[in-house]
Amino acid sequence: MVVLVLLLGIFTGLYVRGSFRPKPEFDIAIVPNTNDITFFLAVAGLTTSLTTQAEVTGFFVEAPEIYPARIAAIRRAQRTLHFETFFMTPGKRADEFASAICDRAQAGVKVRLIIDNHGAHTMPKEYWRSLRSAGVELGFFRDFDWRAPFDYNARTHRKLLLIDGEEALLGGAGVSDSWDGERNVPWCDFEVGYRGPIVTLLEGVFMENWASVGGALDLGSDVFRTHPPEGRAAFVTKGTFSLENSPLRLLFHTSMAAARQRLWLASPYLVPDPSTQEVLIQACQRGVDVRILTMGKRNDKSYVYYSARELYGRLLKAGVKIFEYQPSMMHAKLLLVDDRWVSHGSTNVDERSFFINDELNVSVSDPDLAMQMEKFLITSFENSVLVTIDRWRKRSIVQRIRGRIGLLFRRLF
Repeated sequence: MVVLVLLLGIFTGLYVRGSFRPKPEFDIAIVPNTNDITFFLAVAGLTTSLTTQAEVTGFFVEAPEIYPARIAAIRRAQRTLHFETFFMTPGKRADEFASAICDRAQAGVKVRLIIDNHGAHTMPKEYWRSLRSAGVELGFFRDFDWRAPFDYNARTHRKLLLIDGEEALLGGAGVSDSWDGERNVPWCDFEVGYRGPIVTLLEGVFMENWASVGGALDLGSDVFRTHPPEGRAAFVTKGTFSLENSPLRLLFHTSMAAARQRLWLASPYLVPDPSTQEVLIQACQRGVDVRILTMGKRNDKSYVYYSARELYGRLLKAGVKIFEYQPSMMHAKLLLVDDRWVSHGSTNVDERSFFINDELNVSVSDPDLAMQMEKFLITSFENSVLVTIDRWRKRSIVQRIRGRIGLLFRRLF
């Protein structure tokens, strides 16, 4: 009974906020390819993205590379260290992270953390006390407030590390042993390192949420450092709560519509709205190679897995190739278009990422990074099962029921 009352309350709150109102539908009639300067101008204006330049300094695949790269970056910090994350759990990774940042804080580095209150709810209070005692400044995103209870549903889903205003690491991994996987089979994920003017913009993005958690803004030169205008063209796109449209959905749609040869997408939580499905189908109809990498039966949210599978039919019939990753959880979030356009970050192809959460994606026109992403995806495809329409139709009645019920709550995933 209590659960039913709670669900009714959540439903009522979302209804009052207009969350179930249909989103505006639109067609993208003319889209230049990703090598055309007009494409960059359109993306910048349409998605309100911040335009900049970026130099890729590293590409780290899975936990054995991601976490050591983070710790090494933390140990290089001399002035400032800023970190924002959604997910943290007790364990080895959280302990080594605490040791590294506390060491830097005690050495005089300004260490500031933004932690999502919900995503880190299993962390013991003693953990936070030890960080504070070492001089680490903490801000918790969206504590539950009875005066605005439904605000708690909107989380910060970003994973961002900034060092001295000089280097950035951006990816999908939280601070958790989960990414090490079971039986030493790590989750499928990656992280990218950047230098250059993009870091200054990302510092501003961090400071925006630092202000929202009540932190004192540091706008000095130790944070907002000047960089020569060098590197590849890059865009920083943010997502926040929206009832109508979202910059990130526009970014994804525009990028997909620009594809001429290849549109490869990775999203663990694959619950696309009808408009996004249509853009993918239209790409297939243009003769584009459309492939989607998503999670398989080894996953962390079975209710999302079965809900997502209920939406496969329309895509499969149109020619979209859907690969379900087999060895472990697939958690990478990536869009690769043709031979140079890459967009990655925290955004899933679902309504929560597009319309509710604070998300962050970096998009880069960089053939070298595109080649690395291509290798990452090819390896992932090889470790996946290609879902056929016949295989999909043979899913059990129980799976279908679970999926259909799950879709009723797709905005809460």
